[in-house]
Amino acid sequence: MTRRLVEPEGRYLEHSLALGVRFQEVDSLHVVWHGHYISYFEDARVAFGREFGVGYEDLKEAGLAAPIVRLECDYLASARFGDVLEVTSRLYERDSAKMEFYYKVMRRDTGDLLAVGRTVQVFSDIEGSLVLMMPQIMRNFYRKWSHAMVGAGD
Repeated sequence: MTRRLVEPEGRYLEHSLALGVRFQEVDSLHVVWHGHYISYFEDARVAFGREFGVGYEDLKEAGLAAPIVRLECDYLASARFGDVLEVTSRLYERDSAKMEFYYKVMRRDTGDLLAVGRTVQVFSDIEGSLVLMMPQIMRNFYRKWSHAMVGAGD
């Protein structure tokens, strides 16, 4: 199967997380059910936020929520019970009021690429009203981590 999802362009900050495939995540053939990859993306995004100070709790303290408005996943190969996966999340720097993450799920011991994905989140206040301007927490985040970003223009 060929990859269809195009990796975003621009500067990004990256974090990787190791996850073991648990028995309850597989079917009778010991293959991971496709919906669990979305959970792996979520686990990676939460770990990213904790590492870099832009997690759900940080957003909540700033009076914000960040609902997902777009999710894409290309499945390239199967993960199986007992595999250790490396899930890499990249947050791409954006000028608009959104967060764009790109994910890679790989089998840690072989480096086989199993899935790629992308999520887009917008910002809202706690009552659910859309925030149209880049929130201060994100401006501070990009300024703080600018030296560590890689990609175009580094």
